[in-house]
Amino acid sequence: MAVNIRSVLEYVPYFRGKLMVVHIARSLHEADELVDALLDADALHEIGVRLVLVAEGDDASVLQHRANECEMHAAVADAPLSLDQASVKRVSEIIERRQIAIVASGADGRFDEGSVKLAVQLGAAKYICLQTDEVPCRAGQPIFAIPESDVANAALSDCTHPDELLAAAEACRRGIARVHLLNGKQRGVLLDELFSEEGVGTMVHADSYREIRPLREDDIPELLSMIARCVADEKLVQRTYESIRDNLHSYYVYTLDDTIVGCVALYPYPDEQCAELGCLFIKKNYEGHGYGRAMCHFVEQKARELGFKRIFAVSQSAVDYFRTRLHYAQLPRTNLPSSRLQALEESGRHSAVFGRQL
Repeated sequence: MAVNIRSVLEYVPYFRGKLMVVHIARSLHEADELVDALLDADALHEIGVRLVLVAEGDDASVLQHRANECEMHAAVADAPLSLDQASVKRVSEIIERRQIAIVASGADGRFDEGSVKLAVQLGAAKYICLQTDEVPCRAGQPIFAIPESDVANAALSDCTHPDELLAAAEACRRGIARVHLLNGKQRGVLLDELFSEEGVGTMVHADSYREIRPLREDDIPELLSMIARCVADEKLVQRTYESIRDNLHSYYVYTLDDTIVGCVALYPYPDEQCAELGCLFIKKNYEGHGYGRAMCHFVEQKARELGFKRIFAVSQSAVDYFRTRLHYAQLPRTNLPSSRLQALEESGRHSAVFGRQL
């Protein structure tokens, strides 16, 4: 999988200064592919990511030797994590002097207590497991991302690697926001996972990974560029920076790991006790995951909280979506508030009207 340079540039400021713990399975210590992973780790370090490499087992010397071959700025914590707090202190000292810390876990497994505890104590943003297995799958399809609450509440009988998913979810509950399960035999897997939109492994994440939040003014350029193609294709109405800024409170964005992937707006018509669901958009690479439906349900709930009795949408490109996915009823244009009807007729667009009671 080729990493898109634009994706890299977008993620660099976000990753800079973050700490990541990379747990390396014993079966990878002698593997040729480990060199790729170490070079990728060194590249992350060069852009300001603070790193800890944990070698599974009692001996970190092989990992140290291979890091030296890659000319990495690294140092080894002599005592395994399983022994005492001295090793944790030593890891912290290495990180603070801007080196990559290498340490042995002193235990078997990918989620041993010492490694997870170290990640929690250091405030790690990510705990990454490099293993020799394929990533977890559900019904034959790779699981790219799953909330820890879904792991805890769902039946995992149709999933591979259920024990790893449960252990990753527990690590999230202990305070690590993102846990990644990666096939370390796949060359370039570390950068492909971190710098691509969907990733190539399985990420178990705290629920805050997905968020619908109000649009901020500094989001407006991103929003305008995101919807530009649909505006050009006349699937969405033209909007300007000023028009969005003046109605900032009406807009919401769907974010994944702080990246905006969709938007929606709720325009109120208090005199008619109704509201319009508008500017619904999901980036192409994120379609089909239910994010659009989640945003629609979100603004429906907002409309209820504001005391509105019904909600409507006007669209000429998403007719099937509103009719079959959201089960909105198609309505005559005369059901629109008078000001909205006038604006629609003046636009010359052949849009259909859909709505439902709240």
